[in-house]
Amino acid sequence: MGEAFPSRWPHPATPGGVVAVAAPASPVEPELLQAGVALLEAAGFRVKVGEEVTAPRPWGQAEDVYRARALERAWCDPEVSAVICARGGYGSFKILRYLRTQVLTSRPCRLVGFSDLTALLLFAARLPGAAAFHGPTVAQLPGLSPAARQDLFRWLAAPAPEPRRFDGLTVLCPGTAAGPLLGGNLTTLCHLVGTPYMPCLRGAILFLEDHNEALYRLDRLLSHLWLAKALEGVAGLVLGAFTATGAEPGEVREMLAQTLAPLGVPVLAGLPVGHQGDNFTLPLGVRAVVDGAGGTLSLTP
Repeated sequence: MGEAFPSRWPHPATPGGVVAVAAPASPVEPELLQAGVALLEAAGFRVKVGEEVTAPRPWGQAEDVYRARALERAWCDPEVSAVICARGGYGSFKILRYLRTQVLTSRPCRLVGFSDLTALLLFAARLPGAAAFHGPTVAQLPGLSPAARQDLFRWLAAPAPEPRRFDGLTVLCPGTAAGPLLGGNLTTLCHLVGTPYMPCLRGAILFLEDHNEALYRLDRLLSHLWLAKALEGVAGLVLGAFTATGAEPGEVREMLAQTLAPLGVPVLAGLPVGHQGDNFTLPLGVRAVVDGAGGTLSLTP
């Protein structure tokens, strides 16, 4: 049932410690970078910024290898406890084949990001000594709600998985289920199908979010997962924010409910993750419980 995930977390990233900023996807505008770094420093962290973070992205293999090595350098820096990605955008998928597992497993580290970075998070979640967090990028920090920002800092400093519960979720399909928590950006997850980097979702609690995808494209993405048999055996689903769809929120939820109902598993909506101010942090691979009666998602380490 599903995959085995590392049970040992790396050392916490506490105030006074060092976090690194890397940009394995798109580069970040200097103003957003400075604002996000200032918030990390205000929280007590010392920040190292990779030289690739604001640099242009030419096409080609050389650039992809360069970004892979930049991520490895940040990860393996003996001072660094966590790598927080600068922003999403595009490109993290392309560096997967150039990342060297033996390098990344040489020391423990924490990785934080979301959106396009889903590909890297799902890769990192399976590495011994790693902890992957679906959470805010540095560019998103200035626009986060204070509660979501503090939630990130709390998870960075957590020495081990902690109990966490999200209440008041909307029940689209009833039921109760438990399993390892996996997921992230729907579009990026679909792009992993057919590659060696696609995780097995059997037995998992799958959470999904997306941005700037029209209603018909969301339906097509979910249908692609269906046809690829990627959703076979999934234990339950929890839906985050689907922003900038061009449709009313009620329409989006209705489509999602109708499309996912044939799975016959519990489906909840309204998880505060995604391209919005309330983008709370989720540790991948931890045990999660979906309760369709109470409308809750609980992390139960």
